[in-house]
Amino acid sequence: MSSIHFYQNRVQRFADEEKTCERQNNRYTWLRLLIMLAAIVLGIALYPLSAGLSAAAVLVLLLVFAVCLKKHLANIERQQQKECMKIINQQELNCLEGDFSAYASGNQYENARHYYTSDLDIFGAHSLFRYLNRTTSPSGSDMLAGWLGNPAATSEIEARQQAVKELAGMVDLRQKLQAIGLKHKDVSKELPGFIEWLRSDAKLSGKRRLLRTLQILPWITLAAIIAAIAGWAPSVFAWLLVAVHFVLYGSAGKMINFLHQQVSRKVEFISTYSELIGSVTGNIFTSPYLVSLRNCLIESGALQQIQTLRNRIRKLDYRLNMIYIPVNILFFFDYRHLVWLEHWRASSGQKVPEWFDTMARVEALSSFANMLHNNPEWTMPEIRDEYFTLDAKNVGHPLIPGKERICNDFSLVGAGQIAIVTGSNMSGKSTFERSIGVNMALALAGAPVCASALAVTNCQLYTYMRIADNLEEHTSSFYAELKRLKQLIDITKDGQKVFFLLDEVLRGTNSRDRQIGSMALARQLAGQQVSGIIATHDLALGELEKELPHHVRNSHFDVQINGEDMSFDYRLHRGICTSLNASLLMKKIGIEVN
Repeated sequence: MSSIHFYQNRVQRFADEEKTCERQNNRYTWLRLLIMLAAIVLGIALYPLSAGLSAAAVLVLLLVFAVCLKKHLANIERQQQKECMKIINQQELNCLEGDFSAYASGNQYENARHYYTSDLDIFGAHSLFRYLNRTTSPSGSDMLAGWLGNPAATSEIEARQQAVKELAGMVDLRQKLQAIGLKHKDVSKELPGFIEWLRSDAKLSGKRRLLRTLQILPWITLAAIIAAIAGWAPSVFAWLLVAVHFVLYGSAGKMINFLHQQVSRKVEFISTYSELIGSVTGNIFTSPYLVSLRNCLIESGALQQIQTLRNRIRKLDYRLNMIYIPVNILFFFDYRHLVWLEHWRASSGQKVPEWFDTMARVEALSSFANMLHNNPEWTMPEIRDEYFTLDAKNVGHPLIPGKERICNDFSLVGAGQIAIVTGSNMSGKSTFERSIGVNMALALAGAPVCASALAVTNCQLYTYMRIADNLEEHTSSFYAELKRLKQLIDITKDGQKVFFLLDEVLRGTNSRDRQIGSMALARQLAGQQVSGIIATHDLALGELEKELPHHVRNSHFDVQINGEDMSFDYRLHRGICTSLNASLLMKKIGIEVN
């Protein structure tokens, strides 16, 4: 079954299930109404016969109503879940048709100074991040962005690959995690406040004398009230003790309200993580990486701790109920709940960042797995440590639709190996370089790649493609180019294993200087045993193959010109380009070229 048919079937399935839930909700609504009417009618009809029988009948019907209400609320939640699942699968269909707009672009991670993310469109409106991102939490988004921007250790990459392969087939789990996040998409704004609460100092739990007083005083006050009602003691003592309760609350009112505001409104946020954690711990995995993540949550008691915290915060929120206020004032439940929360924070709060990190990893892996599921013809790359290997079969750009994508074979093996790629305008040089770069970024993050086979060395990727001036830094485009090249030279001198992708080096200066500088840079990089690809219009760089036959290899993209018509095959060929099209393109826009 194709990916399109797969998601079409799921959209229809969840749409049908959503309608079933809607019909059930309508039945529950009518049933609740009938139960209430029955309670009223029976209560009135039986009262002349027996007040007790009337009360019993009403009580039974109210209990039935409560059960009906609980089932109705559960069914409403099911309907919301089905709706989320329908939306998720429709979005996947849209993505397969080239519309990624439903997913976050990751533009907050854009960084023009990064070694490669800006040049390769890793983040932004039409980016790799937007194409594969299925995270719903800020921590999951951060984790995915970090993986795409920072090559992992080889062992970590291989562990992620196994996890991605396993998750690719677990569509229901992946979409369930996504649905939970979508259902509670507005709760992420509570994360900073929750982290702030975790890091704040204890306000109550260290006041031992006060806590002892609060444990004993309610019982003394209750005894005084009972004694006053029974006539065993003057009521003045009871009133004095009640006044003490009000004084204690009054003196600490601001602090109690502040502490309550820190954790109030966090119930939905915590409930979301409870559902997410429960979904992961409730599954069995075989890949070591996923097993370790699940064990981390189970062994630390994450689910139980989060659920207990949620329930305690709900109890604290009872303080806002008018009926609860007298009981609260008598027994100091505010104090008790807040002290318990501080104890929870001291004992379990330090584990929370680890739980968030674990779930963020699951979300990032799920995004990679979704991409593999949608593109089963893609492959998991082989990661090597020896420098340098890049051996790709049918490598293409992930963001180009499959029907339009032209794939190429490419191999570059050995330290100090440089491929000079020449070609005319629009022939595909830059797209080819970006195809190599994007797939290398995916490979070093532990993700599948858009190729039938890929073996690549684990090293630092570095690009030089889009260079612009910076008015804020009073930097011209040419000086910006020099700064970018200096960064490359510096990291190669530091001994880092680097693979570079350069496009039209030193375009900000005249053709003679550009040629001299480009050839000098290529010689220097080859001499330092650094490997990479240089794309250029300057055919003179192709002469380096004769000068450095053991380090430089020429390849090109061609254009076929028939009169005033041009066609491109976007296929990489051996040797230097011999057909240029700049004059023809200028003629087409009206420049009179002789």
